[in-house]
Order: sequence, then C-alpha cells, then structure tokens
Amino acid sequence: MLAVSDAVSVCWRHPLSATESQQRNIPLEPARAGAQDGSMTDHMVTDPGTETTTSRNTAHETTITAAGLTLQACSCGWERVTSARGLRIHQGRKRCLGEQRQGPRIDQYFLRSSQSNQSNEAQRRDANQSSQSISTPVTEEDNTSTEMPVDELTQPQRPLKQEKIKGHRPSVKWPKAVEKREWETINNDLTKILEQQVGTAEKKLERMGDIIYHYGEERFGVNERRSGKTPPAPAKSRRQQEIEILVRERRQLRKQWKKASDAEREGLMLLQADIKCRLATLRRAENLRKLRRKKEHSRTQFYKNPFKFVKDLFAKEKCGILKTPKPELEEHLEKVHQDMKRHEQIIIPHDIPPIQPPEFNLDTDPPKWREVENVVRRARAASAPGPNGVPYKLYKNAPDVLRFLWRLMRIVWQKEIIPKAWRRAGGVLIPKEKDATDISQFRPISLLNVEGKIFFSIIAQRLSTYLERNKYIDTSVQKAGIPGFSGCLEHTSMIWHQIQTAKKDKRDLYVIFLDLANAFGSVPHELLWESFNFFHVPEPITTLVKAYFQDLQLCFTTPDFTTTWQRLEVGIMAGCTISPLAFTMAMEVIIRASRWVVGGERTKEGLRLPPIRAYMDDMTTLTTTAACTRRLLAKLQDNIKWARMKIKPSKSRSISIVKGQLKDVRFCIGDDPIPTVSEQPIKSLGRWYNESLRDKDQVQQVRQDIADGLENINKTLLPGRLKLWCLQFGLLPRVMWPLTVYEVPITTVEKMERTITSYVKKWLGVPRCLSNIGLYGKGVLELPLTSLTEEYKCSKVRLQMTLKDSKDQTISKAAPPLQTGRKWTSSKAVQQATSALRHQDIVGNIQHGRGGFGLAASKPTFHKATTSERRKLVVKEVRRQEETARSAKAVSLAKQGQWTWWEGLERRKINWSELWQMEASNISFIIRAVYDVLPSPKNLHQWYGEDSTCPLCPAPATLRHIMTGCKTSLSQGRYTWRHNQVLKSLAAALETKRSATNSLPPKTSNPVKTTTFIREGQKRPKYPPTKPETGHLAMARDWKMLVDIGQQLIFPPEIASTKLRPDMVLWSPSRKAVYIIELTVPWENSVEEAYERKKLRYTELAADATQRGWNAKVWPVEVGCRGFVASSTIRLLKELGIHGQALRQTVRAVSQAAERGSQWIWIKRKDPCWAITS
Repeated sequence: MLAVSDAVSVCWRHPLSATESQQRNIPLEPARAGAQDGSMTDHMVTDPGTETTTSRNTAHETTITAAGLTLQACSCGWERVTSARGLRIHQGRKRCLGEQRQGPRIDQYFLRSSQSNQSNEAQRRDANQSSQSISTPVTEEDNTSTEMPVDELTQPQRPLKQEKIKGHRPSVKWPKAVEKREWETINNDLTKILEQQVGTAEKKLERMGDIIYHYGEERFGVNERRSGKTPPAPAKSRRQQEIEILVRERRQLRKQWKKASDAEREGLMLLQADIKCRLATLRRAENLRKLRRKKEHSRTQFYKNPFKFVKDLFAKEKCGILKTPKPELEEHLEKVHQDMKRHEQIIIPHDIPPIQPPEFNLDTDPPKWREVENVVRRARAASAPGPNGVPYKLYKNAPDVLRFLWRLMRIVWQKEIIPKAWRRAGGVLIPKEKDATDISQFRPISLLNVEGKIFFSIIAQRLSTYLERNKYIDTSVQKAGIPGFSGCLEHTSMIWHQIQTAKKDKRDLYVIFLDLANAFGSVPHELLWESFNFFHVPEPITTLVKAYFQDLQLCFTTPDFTTTWQRLEVGIMAGCTISPLAFTMAMEVIIRASRWVVGGERTKEGLRLPPIRAYMDDMTTLTTTAACTRRLLAKLQDNIKWARMKIKPSKSRSISIVKGQLKDVRFCIGDDPIPTVSEQPIKSLGRWYNESLRDKDQVQQVRQDIADGLENINKTLLPGRLKLWCLQFGLLPRVMWPLTVYEVPITTVEKMERTITSYVKKWLGVPRCLSNIGLYGKGVLELPLTSLTEEYKCSKVRLQMTLKDSKDQTISKAAPPLQTGRKWTSSKAVQQATSALRHQDIVGNIQHGRGGFGLAASKPTFHKATTSERRKLVVKEVRRQEETARSAKAVSLAKQGQWTWWEGLERRKINWSELWQMEASNISFIIRAVYDVLPSPKNLHQWYGEDSTCPLCPAPATLRHIMTGCKTSLSQGRYTWRHNQVLKSLAAALETKRSATNSLPPKTSNPVKTTTFIREGQKRPKYPPTKPETGHLAMARDWKMLVDIGQQLIFPPEIASTKLRPDMVLWSPSRKAVYIIELTVPWENSVEEAYERKKLRYTELAADATQRGWNAKVWPVEVGCRGFVASSTIRLLKELGIHGQALRQTVRAVSQAAERGSQWIWIKRKDPCWAITS
C-alpha cells in the first residue's frame, strides 16, 4: 500500500466548476474496481443543524489554517475560508437551505446513495489505495477486515425522503440523443464521479444508480409528477356572464308576460326579441371561441406526443383511480405473492423421457464488452426506468459509464453476487377497463433497474442459444423465448390449416385451447430450479438466477401512497429479462412429461405433427380421436397439478370436427366441462375461432373497424395533413395484423382501400377524379402514403416466405397455402419475384447514367442472401412490381399521366416533416397542378360544359396556358415576377457559397496531403477534421457575382462587350474563369427545349470571352413552374461545391419559390390587374 500525506478537508464542488488545484487535492482512489483500501478511511458525516457535509479523517488530523479556519463552501456557490459558524451565518442570511437541497458536490452523491438504499451503514471514503490495473484480472478482495461496526457509524435516517423515492422517481430531463457535446460532458463527469467510489463492487453498484440520478436531477431537473386532482374550472368570461344575465332577464320577461295585459305584452315581446337576438350573437361567438380552443388543444396534444394521441384515438378508454385502502392492497399483494409451499421440493415425474447430455456447453465466463454493447444498443431508449430512475438512454449515450458498469458486472459474476438494487422493482397499476376502482380491475406492471436487466439479458441470450443448439426446446411445440421463430404466426397458421384440412378432407380433429389460471404469477420457483437441472444448466448460472429470485421484492405506487416492499415468493414479473425464458423452460418440462402419451396428426405426405402447440402459457392440443384427447388432457392436468398450477376450464374452449362437420363433443377438466366454440368463441394468439370456422365475420369486422377508425380521425379537429399522419401511423398498423392472419380476398382489400382513399382525398383537398397513382405512386411526386393493397400483398408474401423458410421442419415441409382469392395469390407472387431476382443475379449490376462501371453501389444477390435477406428482397421486388403496374397505368392516362413524358427533371419526394410544415392550400395546389386537375377553364369545360376561354385573353385556358403561355400575363410581368423570385433563392445560395469561399485563406499551389496516425493506446478523434473545399469555386479567392435583379445587369466589360443580360455572372479575375448562368422557369414538358434555346443564345458571348483569354462556361438552369428542379441546376450547384445538406436546402428553396409564384399566378388568373412590384 502507498502512504498518503495529510489531506486538507475540502468540500468539493461539481467537477465542472472544480479548479485544477482542487482536483489534485482529491485522495488517491482504487484503480481496480472493487478493491479495498488500506489503513486510512474518510467518514463523511452530516451536520443536522446545517445539512452541510464535511469530511472526518480517522487516520490523520485535519490540517487547518493558523487562525483555525477552513475553506467552507455553500450549495449556492459561495465559498470562503471561515469557520463552520460563518457558514451557518451565511446560510441563515441568504436562506440557502430553504428547500433543503445541496449543491452538486461529489461527497453528497455518496451520502445520498447510502440513504436511498436504506442502509444503516455510515458513509466513508478510503484515502489510501494501491493502484492496480482495472482490466486484469477480474477479482476482488474481501473488505470486512477494515470495515467499522455499523452501530458506530449509524447516521440519522430520513424516512420521509426514502418513502418518497422508494418505488418510483420522477424522470430526469436528460438531453436529446442528438446533443453529442452535452452527452460527452455527461459521460466525462459521471466517469470521474463514479471512479471516486470505494468499497466492494456490490456496494458500488448499490450506489451507482443514485449517483447518476442525483447528478441528472441537479443538472437538468426532473419532470414534475402530475397531481391526481382535477384542475379548477376557469373563471367565466364577460361574454359568459352576460349570457347568464340575459337568460335570467328572459326568464323574468316570460313570467311578466304571463301576468301582463294585452297592451303590456306587445312591449314585452319586443324586449324578448331584442334579448333573443343578442343571445344568438353572443352564443355564436362563444361557440366559435370554444371551437377554436378545442382545435388549439387538439393540435397541442398531437404535437406533444403524436403516437399517444393516435393510441388514445383508437384504443378503448381505460381509466380509473384505485380506491382500495393501503392495508387492504398490501394484504392482497401479500396473498398473491406468498407461497406457503415454497420450501416443499418438486420432483420431476419419473416417466418423463430423458434428454441427452449437452453437446454444446453454456458459456459461464463473465460478460464480454461486445455482449453488453449489443444489449444496450438493442434496448428501447424510451423504456421506463426502474426505482433508481436511470434509463437506457444514459447508457446508450455514455459509453464510459457503461464500461464502468461492465467492469463491476464481471466482478459480481465471478463472486456470484446479485446487488440488492437489482432485486427491487417499482410497480404501477394500470386500469384494464373504464372507471376502474377495484384492485381486480387493474393490471400490475413492474419496473426493474436497467443495470440488472442488462446483466440478465446476457444470461438469457446465452441460455437461449444453449437450449437451441442442444435442441432442448422442441420448437415445433414451444416457440416462445427462442429467437428466430415467428411463433404466433406459425402456430396460428398451422392450427387453422389443420382445421380447414379436416373440414375439406372429411377427417376427424379435436382441438382444445387450454388457459392456465394466473400462469405467470403462480409458477413455483422450485419448478424453475428443477427445469434448470433437467436441462443441465451449469451451476454458476443457476446460482446467479437463484440469488436473483431469492430476495426479489417489489412495491406499488399509487397517487396517494406507496406500498411496503412485497417479497415475490411465487411467480415471475413482467419486465424481467430472465423470467420469460425461465418460465418457458418450466413449461417445456410439463409438456415433455405429457406429450408422449399420444401421437399427433399425420399429414398426407407422412409427416407427423405434434399433438401440442404452446406459446408461453397458451397451450393447444390437436389430436385425431376423442380418446387420445381425453388421455392427453388427463396427463396434462396431473402434471400441471404436480407443478402447483391450475387449468381454468371456463376460459378454455374445444373444437370437435367429426368427418368434416363440427360436432358437440364435451371434454372436462376434472368435473368442470370445457365450453365449445359454438357456445363461446375464443381468441387464441391473436386469432378468433367461432362456430362457423370461417373468417367471414372477422373480415366484416375489419371493414367496420376501418370505417370507424376513419370516422374517428375525421372527427378530430386536426388539419388534413395531421389526419393523414394518424391514418398512416395509427390506423393502418392496427389493421395489418388481421389482414395478415385472416383469409381476406384481395377484392375485399381493394374495397377497403377505396374507402380509405375517399378520406385521403378529402383531407388533402383534391378532387375525387384524381387517380390513386397520384396518392400512392412513387413517380415524379411521391407522397409519404402507402397503399393498403400493396401493404396487404407484402404482408401475405412475407408470411408465405416465413412459413416456407421456417427453421421448424414441421412448418417448412407442410407450409399451408394462404387463401387470398382468385385474382391474386401470394404463392404465385413469391414465385414471380423469386424468378425476377434470380434473373437479376444472372444479368448482374447494370450501370445507369453516364457513370463508369462500378460507380453505383453494389446490390445484394439473391443466391448469396440469408433467409431474412431473401425475404426482404422478395418483398422489395413485390413493391417494385406494384410500382411498375402503376406506372404502366399512368402512361395510358392522357391528362393525369403527362408527367411520364417529362425528361431532365429530378423527382420530388415529400417527407412527413416537410408535409407538416406546408399549408393545406399549398399541398392541394401542388398535387392538383402536377396531375392537371385544377379547375382551369379547359377542365371546367370538359367537366361541366363551361366556357374554356382565358379570362385575360381569347385563347383556350389550359393549365399550361395560364402558367406559361398567356400573352397578357407575360406583358404584365407575371412570369417575370415568378422568375425573379426563383432567381433570388438561387442567387442567395450562390452568394453564401461565394462569400464563404472568398473568406478562406489563400489556396496553396501544391497542397501537401498528410495522414494522421493514431498512437497505441489513443482513441480515434470523435470529430474528424473538416474536409477541404471542393468544386471550382475553391480554386480562387476573388470571385465576384452580378445578378439581374432590381436594375439592369451590365456584363463585365473586362470579359466581353455585349448587350445581352444573363441572369447571373460569376467570375474570378485571377483564374480568368467566368460562369454565364441563365435561369428559365418553363412548363415541365419544355425543359429540354429551354435548355438548348438558352445554350444557343449565349454561345457567341462565351466564344468572345474565350478569345480574350477567359475560360467561359454557359450554364442554362431550369426550374419547372410547378417546382420540379432540372438536372442542369443540380449539376451547376455540385460543380460550384454545394453538396450535402446545403444542396438539399438550396433545391428545396428554389422549388418552393417556383411553387409559391405559380400558386399566386393561379390565384390571380381572373384578375386583369397585376399590381405586384417586388
């Protein structure tokens, strides 16, 4: 051990504000995680009077100044060399402890972490520690010899604070993931703080969550909890008060009218009429105000959380407040989680078929860094944190903190210790129905700390790989918990196929859907350990899981109180990463002990199907005789009873098919009969079964759900573009599962799409005559909408290939054909797509455009692709074929298919972020203008027989005439104004680039290319150096530019003498280079013609400049009048060095300028006066 000199007791500040000298005063800490210090220990204590943390050294006396003063620091940032009394005087004057909150000091983290863990042990720091390597080896010394008795170091407890944060903490306002700089600071700060810890790895893990949470709480703040109280009603406005007064006056007038004479009644009636008129005006205004408020509220709620808004829109209302008292709730939880027989041993039945020893051993080494990284990367960042309040988001963005956690994980793995913080879960109660009040109407949800979930996720991944490679889990029976299987789809498809085959072939089949009563909450822990032993799980893994379940406790938080810790003696928790796999292993033991008594159905190909299909606790038996079914049920009942679990007959169902007909055959569980599907339909693994054994009723229900969903979206007070988002990300995903599972004909899906399309056109503000190609096509204008028919075909193709390529041989060899009607079949679509992909493999990559061979990115080949990659390639090919069919149809449309003739234009893709920012009128105009369905006089003549003459000139007023061909508009300067708006946007981008280039340092003639090497032990810089400027502008620093806006452009005389006025001139005197840029805003069909015309116009000018020694280039650029940018514009921008985001922004700005100009020309098409001057 190294000797450490006397250290000055300093109240440390946060690392961000600590000076270098203060950081050097921090005593040496253990370099190896979990090692124990030597002789000197610092015990941090809290002064009850001031709530100020100080340090008391037990090995040396504290060094103080000559005057007996020390450096005192307050939570407000005040610090001074004074006495403790001086610090208290400052805090009393400034009221720094009014909220009883300390500043972000390192010593406070240690104190709080100990208090939050409800530990009676005092806080202490070791000041003398040997520096050892942190990576080798992963061992830890026992530190019990240097620890002081707990009774001597007991600190005052804060039960109120502990009770407040025991089960659930408010979430910290962590930065967004894109704020890389902020996360880098967080990563560095937390790493420094965590490295200051001393003690065993278990204690470090106990304090780690609290340290991280308090750091984030003090730096970023927390989201305040919403109070369960109803907010007070807002005060009544003057209008509402006046309405109430008028209503009372009208009531009094009516009473007076009844008592008045005929002469008086006439005057009273006039007064009543005045009041009635005034009330109508006020109520109309009040209704408009309420409607406006509702619109604002709906839009605010949508932008706040769109997915929650959509979920509440379609999901059934589930709300309520638990009114069960705390003692009654705790009694219920104790009864549910208590197991009086937990000490009784469960012995596996002797008649269970034995299994072979493992061929592939389970990896029992400590977690590898790669495994931890993969678990955290795949975890959902929005997953709710556990009791310590630390989310996955922190570990995703703080790699050094995650590495620190990984080192501690390796230690506790080898020592076979599970920290207490990993065995505590906070729970919330979610209502299952509307106006829920009783505990039976709530569903418990448990939230565990993410550190423990990461640890046991690694165990679960290794264990599942071990079970799969040794074939201990029969995946033809049980598919839950084993990756690589679409369990629900495969099971439901095969069960339905066996039922339909029995009906079609006039065969016998008996199907029983079994439901276990509270299966997850009643599985004994002893059964889990017996299943681990049965499958030869190594002892170290079993020990770790046992240590985890040995003291697993949870508490539930309600708006009024938090329950005490409840020990989980039976069952598993939802949200735990190891529990589902452990439950699957226990169920596999029960199934193995039961399935051997009968055999399954044999197919025509001679393949024997399993008699049981299970997914977690959902079990389905399929046998060919009633006797076999009863024998299997009896065996299952005995084994489930042996496992101290129960079958619930009232929620089970039976289907009996005798010679292809549904019969009423009764089966029983003990003395309780099992209802048939004729009596009560059942939903199993997402599919409904009723007495018809057909999907006709479910198809009608899907159609009704789509109609109701569209009407719910339409009733919202959102604008049309937001309603489209609700459709795309709310309704369509909800209907895709039933469309995938049930046998829905393609013609029915097309009817559903027509219903959806009618609403889409209404929300977009486009006419009904618009073809679906303009909405769902990927042509020249692509909207972020998907076709229901296309998604249906892709889902069926995906399901067909999933069954065909399943790892389960009983599925792949007997893959059922999917029934989709006679118009289109999934099997034929898969065959055509596969043939097309194989043909592409033979042809190879084809080079498009003028690029050289190999310039384009290589595409994956079908014959080398994996199963999942092949499935994606086939689905992508099906989408391509659908788009090809739409394009073929568009060619045949004379008016709406004119865009197929366009050449030299870039296609435009509108994403959701751009669509949200666009106005409704702008969206409608763009779509109608592209497909020529605007109400132009020519179209109105064709639709309704109206006059087709242009209001400004005698020519026929087609859309092309109004946008680019009207002579009156040309003479009035309408087209010139639009041209100048586009030119301003283009000139602004080029001016920004020119200014930035000219401000750079002079360019060297022969720049030296250097290579930056990284030394051993160093890291690659996170922010690589900026790339050098590219493009022709980078060759000089004296570029000048003239634009023909505002005043007439005079061509630079030093280049050439001419009367021509190009739109822009960009030249460099030093390089003798000049760009002559001419902009045109033509009709999209005339882009190529405009390019050649302007190129020819300035050819002589370029030749004159060349004769004078200038390198002249003529660049005609075009932007279509409907906002489509030509390829020539893109080439110019790239040649001048505008790339990436700057290029996209420039193209968008130019396109929007053309759109707005054309839209204004369209609005003013009937106005003979054109008064715009700018």
